[in-house]
Amino acid sequence: MYMKKPVIGILAPRRFDKKDPFECQTRFVDNFPKRIIEAGGIPFGLLFPDENFNEEEMKLCDGLVIQGGPHLGSSHLCALHYACIHKIPVLGVCLGMQTMVGYEWFRQNNKTINYKIIAENFNYNDEKYYLYDKKGHNNLDPFIIDQIDKTKHKVFIDSESIIYDIYQKNVLSVPSLHNSMVKEELLNKESALFKVTGFSEDGVIEVLESKSDWWCVGVQFHPELENENLKLFKELVRKSIKE
Repeated sequence: MYMKKPVIGILAPRRFDKKDPFECQTRFVDNFPKRIIEAGGIPFGLLFPDENFNEEEMKLCDGLVIQGGPHLGSSHLCALHYACIHKIPVLGVCLGMQTMVGYEWFRQNNKTINYKIIAENFNYNDEKYYLYDKKGHNNLDPFIIDQIDKTKHKVFIDSESIIYDIYQKNVLSVPSLHNSMVKEELLNKESALFKVTGFSEDGVIEVLESKSDWWCVGVQFHPELENENLKLFKELVRKSIKE
């Protein structure tokens, strides 16, 4: 029986420069579509100019990857909100995992949440409420692929987690390139959507997962950089196949 390949939407960060329209860009990292193709999926770039979320684009997606980058916008939260409502599998990487925490913070501070409310009330500068900076965690800046081993550190994985089921390991050695860290107190609340299932040696949160049956995994490290992490993308693709 022929099985249709799932379409995996990729949400990338944007740059804004009102003075120069050629610097208003959505920046996709090639390694994400590469891994999706290798894993058996079809990559699809999600474009939300001026942060205007388009639900029709999301309807084309069977799964979602929120890639890393420097800028978290309201369209990130809207896309994650759509995925949560419709139970679309999600893999968040670096900024993508931070999107999960930004969404958690927004949920906890708004009685009602919808795309309009997110668009009108989410502010990038509010990240101080759910992220903090920590020196010494990022060992290589700027990043150079030939020196990837310098970026690696151990991540300790909860045995009762999606990530453990995929890797069958309690300790991973992974490249990690971020300067902003997730605040744990938001995730300690009983009402939180997500739980922590992986920490680095210095106590930084490196893995988040949905508490429910919604397949949503966030990793602060960068699995797209190494072939041995293809299994994570394969599981996302497998979960995104429509029966």
